[in-house]
Amino acid sequence: MLKRIIVFTALVSFILMSCGGGNGNASKDVTYVTMPDGRKIPQGGTLIVGLISDVKALNPYISTSVQASNIESLIFMTLADINKDLSTYTPRIAKSWEFSDDRKTLIFHLRTDVYWTDGEKTTAEDVVFSHKLATDPHVAWSAIRWKDYISNVEAINDSTVQYTFSKVYPYQMMDATVGPIVPEHLLGDIKPENIATADFNLNPVGNGPFKLKKWRQQQQIEVVANPDYYEHGNPHLQRIVFKIVPDRTALLTQMKTGEIDLLENVPMKEFQQLKKDYKAGKTDIKPYEFMGRTYDYIGWNTIDPEKYDPDVHTTVESFNEIPNPYFADARVRRAMTMAINRELIREAIGYGLLTEMRGPIAPILWAYDENLPKIPFDPEKSRKLLSEAGWVDSDGDGIREKDGRDFHFIMKTNTGNERREQACTLIQDMLSKVGVKMEIRLEEGVTFFDNLDSKQFEAALAGWSVGLKVDMTTTFHSKSVLDKYNFPSYRNPEFDKVNDAAKFEMDRDKAKELWSEAQRILIEDQPYTWLFYTKSGHGLHKRFKDVVMDQRGTYVNLRDWWVPADERKY
Repeated sequence: MLKRIIVFTALVSFILMSCGGGNGNASKDVTYVTMPDGRKIPQGGTLIVGLISDVKALNPYISTSVQASNIESLIFMTLADINKDLSTYTPRIAKSWEFSDDRKTLIFHLRTDVYWTDGEKTTAEDVVFSHKLATDPHVAWSAIRWKDYISNVEAINDSTVQYTFSKVYPYQMMDATVGPIVPEHLLGDIKPENIATADFNLNPVGNGPFKLKKWRQQQQIEVVANPDYYEHGNPHLQRIVFKIVPDRTALLTQMKTGEIDLLENVPMKEFQQLKKDYKAGKTDIKPYEFMGRTYDYIGWNTIDPEKYDPDVHTTVESFNEIPNPYFADARVRRAMTMAINRELIREAIGYGLLTEMRGPIAPILWAYDENLPKIPFDPEKSRKLLSEAGWVDSDGDGIREKDGRDFHFIMKTNTGNERREQACTLIQDMLSKVGVKMEIRLEEGVTFFDNLDSKQFEAALAGWSVGLKVDMTTTFHSKSVLDKYNFPSYRNPEFDKVNDAAKFEMDRDKAKELWSEAQRILIEDQPYTWLFYTKSGHGLHKRFKDVVMDQRGTYVNLRDWWVPADERKY
């Protein structure tokens, strides 16, 4: 019995030493990797990320949310990653590349040591297949228009891919490399129209630094380090858990108590308090603030959602047959914007993290124009425009009407976004003062974005995480009404002409002038009411080291994050 007690005591001591005792400390027996600068970085540890809602899929050509894209960036790789200067690239699947003298051919030379997590090698055929998937209208990928001028993608051999362009323009490299590479041997036999329901979307096989271990719907998504990732020694963290907590207050509480390590987009009031507390040494949650890529807007649907049928309305011209009774008229859209005090909204709910915007080109991009014309807050002019458009309050009930219809519409937005919910409440009151009744409808995230995709809304308060190139084709070009992402079905041939000219202008100064002209057309037409750009305000426990967050995203270098061995939690 004494021998058994001694053996048992020794076993318990070993377990406590290896796994950390009740205080959560990590193992003293840790593997280290030596970095190029000579530092020894411990391998292992867990990051817990809080999410307000689940994602729809983990296939980068099917999913539509930023949360899904963030997770997918850990599972899949691109040919090359864009650097902070938004002009140069770091090799990934492609180890090198070169353009032809006429810049119409771009050849990528691929690594030969990149494998899918099922053991198959990543080859040029996967690159060709991914391009086909990205450009198939049945798949309707969000950046499909970025591939418009790539006329052919061909595998020269297993490790060489040739891109051929129909035109020369500034963003050829970005258009070629945008979009992760996915496995042809698992998806190639599925018809494009069936990709949206493929089992792969819930059980992805990737080649990135992490791989999916477990996905419990509406609870958590767990990824673990990919032992076969080509960049040996990375990632440093062993495990990342995306914990779904569909309540903003609960998420904040769990960040403060240490149940989650990272919370993106901390509500703005709480983020300002977090900055003060961290500076005063009252919290271990470190604030990360930077000008991001996100803006909030109101999209005014120019077509009647009740009459829209995707099987019938298959041409741009056919959308003219189903005008929205409220918002088909540009005068009404301008009136809506003039009735909304955007500055008051920013001050009331922004806590210094919301900045003015007049058009869709973000301040982080070279073509940003701070001198664009501003539509003023002018309720009196709003009332005049509404009357000119035929909307008058003839019965004295405080609500305007036209052709026997009250101006009573529904504004949709997604649940769990306190900023948008507060903005909707303020906007509802502002519009009532010009004789417009607005009903607010909150929808769960996946449902809300599905309704945007299928144009089932009258007006929607939503947001974009903008691309890192200047191009408004996806969201405002007439031909994009047949895609998913021109949500308001905006159509203006004049805008199309200027937008297309700007895309191919190689002289940056001339291009900037064209981009400003294109934005002036949008400002005049107001398919959106642009509300504000948002600075990113994230909270991450300070024990995580070598963290980079910038306009490219929160997880731009997550493969390099690490945590000291004696500060790990299980």
